[in-house]
Amino acid sequence: MNSRLIVSAGMCFLVVSAAVAREVSTEVQGTFNNSQENACIHVSKFFYLTDCFYSRQNEEVVGQKLPWTGPTVNPVYYPVDSVHVDPTYVPVVGDDRFAPPMEGALVIDDNDTAAPEDDRISGTLVVGPAARSVVVNVNELAGGTGGEPPRAVMTWDAITHTLESTPFDRATENSLGGYDYEVASKGFPGRLCLLSDPEDCYPSAKAGKTTDGQNAEGRWNGPATFGVTGDTELEGNVGTHTTAVISGYRCVDNRGDITCPAHNVVWSSGAEPGRGSRNQNEGPGLDNLLLKVVTQKDGKIVSVEGYWTNEYYIAGGPGFFQVKDGHDNSYQGGFMQLRGL
Repeated sequence: MNSRLIVSAGMCFLVVSAAVAREVSTEVQGTFNNSQENACIHVSKFFYLTDCFYSRQNEEVVGQKLPWTGPTVNPVYYPVDSVHVDPTYVPVVGDDRFAPPMEGALVIDDNDTAAPEDDRISGTLVVGPAARSVVVNVNELAGGTGGEPPRAVMTWDAITHTLESTPFDRATENSLGGYDYEVASKGFPGRLCLLSDPEDCYPSAKAGKTTDGQNAEGRWNGPATFGVTGDTELEGNVGTHTTAVISGYRCVDNRGDITCPAHNVVWSSGAEPGRGSRNQNEGPGLDNLLLKVVTQKDGKIVSVEGYWTNEYYIAGGPGFFQVKDGHDNSYQGGFMQLRGL
C-alpha cells in the first residue's frame, strides 16, 4: 500500500512538472534607438582628460583628476530616402533624423522549473530600413570635403539580430502577476537625462561633443550607478550580445571610400572583431546588450528596454592611458524600447 502511494505521488509530481514547463513567445515592436547614438571614446580620456563613461569609470589618471562629462554625441539616423543620407551633409539638431524601427519576437523559457530565477530569453529582432551617419575621426584637421571631418553614411534594408538563449541575472515579481527580469551582471542602469531637460534622456542629440572636452561637464544628471559597457576594462556590466545579418547594405563617405567600410565606428556586413582588435570595423551585431523585460501573469511580454553597445579599441596616448591587451577602450551605444503586441 505504501509503495503504491509513493508511486502515485511521484506520478503527480511528474504531471505538475510537465505542466510548468513552457515557452511563451511575444511579438514586439518599437524603436532600436533614439535618433542618435551617444558614445565614449578613448580620445576623451588621453587627449581631453575627461571621463565620458555612463558611470564614473576614471576619477583620475596618474594623479590628474578627470571631470565627468558623461556620454558624448556622434552617429545620427535618417530615413533611407532622406536628402541627408549624404556624407557631405553635417547633421544639425532638429533636422529629419528619426528613431529606427525595430520589431520581432522574443521567447521566455521557464527552463522546466517553477522558479523565475533560471528563466531564459531568446529571439529575433529586425532593425530598419534606416541610414546611419557617423564622423569617423574627431580630428578636424583630417577633414573630408570642404574641410569637414571625415564622415561615412551606411544604409540598409534590414539588420536581423539573433539573441541566443540567455539566462536572466535576476527576476522580481511585479503587480501584473508576472516578473521584472534583468540581464545585467551589476544591475540595469538608471536612465541618464539632461539637467536642462529631464525629458531628454540618453542617448540625446544635445549631449556634449567629444571635442567640447571638459566644457561638456554638467550636462547629465549622473553619473549612473551602473554602466552600459561589458568589457571588464571598461564598466564591466556584462549583459548578453547578438549576432546579426545585414541586407541591402551600402556605405559611402566623403573621402573617396577610404573609411567605407574600414573604420572601426562603421558597421558593415563582416564578422564581429574580437575584443581589443585594431583597425577593424564593427559587424552589425551588438557587443553588449543589457535588458529589462516586464511580463504579465500569462508570461507574455509587456515591455522591453535595452542598453546596447558596440565596443572597440582606439590606439593613442601614453602607456598609462592604455587598457590591457585583448580589451576595448571605447564604445558607441543606444537604448532600445519595445512593447508587446
